[in-house]
Amino acid sequence: MLIEAPERFEQYGSVRIYDVSKVLELDSLASRNPTGTYKLDYSELEDIGSRTAIVVPVKNEELFTLEGVLAGIPHLSPIILVSASSRLPIDRYKHEMALSKNFYYRTDRPIVTVHQRDPFWGEYLSGTQLEELLDDSGVVRKGKGEGMILGVMIAKYLGYEYVGFIDSDNYVPGSVHEYAWTYYAGFAMAESKGSMIRIQWPYKAKLQESEVYLRRRGRVSRVTNSVMNHVLTMIRRIETDIIKTANSGEHALSMDLATEMRWAGEFAVEPFEYIYLLEKCWIEKDENGCPMIKEGVKIIQLESRNPHIHASRDDEHLIEMLALSLGTIYHSKLVNDSLKKYVIETLRNYGYTGKEPPKPRVYPPIKSVDIDKIVSHVLSESLDARIYGLNP
Repeated sequence: MLIEAPERFEQYGSVRIYDVSKVLELDSLASRNPTGTYKLDYSELEDIGSRTAIVVPVKNEELFTLEGVLAGIPHLSPIILVSASSRLPIDRYKHEMALSKNFYYRTDRPIVTVHQRDPFWGEYLSGTQLEELLDDSGVVRKGKGEGMILGVMIAKYLGYEYVGFIDSDNYVPGSVHEYAWTYYAGFAMAESKGSMIRIQWPYKAKLQESEVYLRRRGRVSRVTNSVMNHVLTMIRRIETDIIKTANSGEHALSMDLATEMRWAGEFAVEPFEYIYLLEKCWIEKDENGCPMIKEGVKIIQLESRNPHIHASRDDEHLIEMLALSLGTIYHSKLVNDSLKKYVIETLRNYGYTGKEPPKPRVYPPIKSVDIDKIVSHVLSESLDARIYGLNP
């Protein structure tokens, strides 16, 4: 793989955000590593890939789509499927478990499958610092962010150094494959215990009746990127457009960073990662809250070659996602009253009618609990947890 070498960056306290670098070649075996590029040999990618777990959050996805996602992930990395799919009136998770089992037996591919609403998670998270993950019925909330937290816990328990996320709604297995290779390349370039790799798609396409429309940026991410950059501009009084991956579902973290930082629930999870690091490591300079404060956190943004093609979402869903995304900014310590007004006005322009955006539900760092104890109990005791091809 040949990638533009990340060069231009902006520093915010101990957080370094690199501008977007593009994937130049998916296969660079014969390349001589031209100036200004970063070439990764297969042996390097293989080494990092074997130390990376890929988490796939899924909720009521078509099985043929999910199967394509699983098939696209390189064999180097184990798959951790965390499902929030419905159990009634049709037990969709039962079919996902069957798919995972068949996938393992046909490919000899290590895979873990869990349901985030499994009562065993509730039993062993109860009374811990992460008890806030549970709703009033005592099971983990349905949100995407909550499922990602469980995925990180499993990856940590299994001993992986890196964890990447790939959404289950991707119709193109080749895109999935490239995302994983891009994670490996990003970690190789970062050379940091505090690293995060975030992918920008060249196009995000949605299937609309019989047509495919290639959009340069997603409707939600375009707005969230703009608002984040406006906030940074107003704080520093220097115009910036550095953030281009605010809502990147396809992103990966070093395990040290993933377990030390705090996480948000639902669809606030991806933009909150930026907000949390900027707030703790730049605005507050909080030695206790900022992970890797001495070494620093490197955020590398990389643009893939494959587009992200997924099913069309209705406007109501998009407004909900936008409100949750901008809510991470509105309720942060980055903004004053004037910037809060700007966030509200932006939401109004897109049809949001609430008084203010929802405040994100924020959870303590994952390292605050006994990960090994919790995950080992769930995987060994629950009939809804399956682990194939791995020895914990």
